[in-house]
Amino acid sequence: LTAYFGLLEVCKMKPGETVLVNAAAGAVGSVVGQIAKIGGCKMVGCAGSDDKVAYLKKIGFDEAFNYKAVKSLDEALRKASPDGYDCFFDNVGGEFASVAINQMKKYGRIAVCGAISQYNDSVPQKGPYVQFPMIFKELQMEGFIVSRWSSRRKEGLQALLKWVVEGKVKYHEQVTEGFENMPMAFMGMLKGENLGKAVVKV
Repeated sequence: LTAYFGLLEVCKMKPGETVLVNAAAGAVGSVVGQIAKIGGCKMVGCAGSDDKVAYLKKIGFDEAFNYKAVKSLDEALRKASPDGYDCFFDNVGGEFASVAINQMKKYGRIAVCGAISQYNDSVPQKGPYVQFPMIFKELQMEGFIVSRWSSRRKEGLQALLKWVVEGKVKYHEQVTEGFENMPMAFMGMLKGENLGKAVVKV
């Protein structure tokens, strides 16, 4: 639902546009990519391991790369989409967002869903300073929490379920067994150890 409403209501993606998502192999990011493909967009995603990149390509991402393995994030983003990005679905914040915002196309839209790069910081990060690209590219940037659309929950679930049944949206659950392992699973999720949705079976 976060992916559904974030793309359709905040990013307002249109067919033929290029969409970027980080933390792309997570529960939200992987669905963002697949919905964007259903909507006729080019999809670029990044993740933190080669296995995750392989998963992204398997579920239909046009371009995917391991951000931990590239020499320059700026160059990797330019290579993936030399013309820039119309939509950016940001789950990470921090340095990634700072670099990506500078590669937005004019009138681009940015949906800010998370800031996982900053959750564990004991000292707040400096920057990014977004004013220049925001002004000169006339960008729109909006933070959101999915509960805003709680009155439309049924609509979102019906659309997503239809796509799952049709095979257009695939999902992966990383299951950890045992209630006592819940803290380990939660910390692992924050470190990016999971593929898809992290769940605990009790």
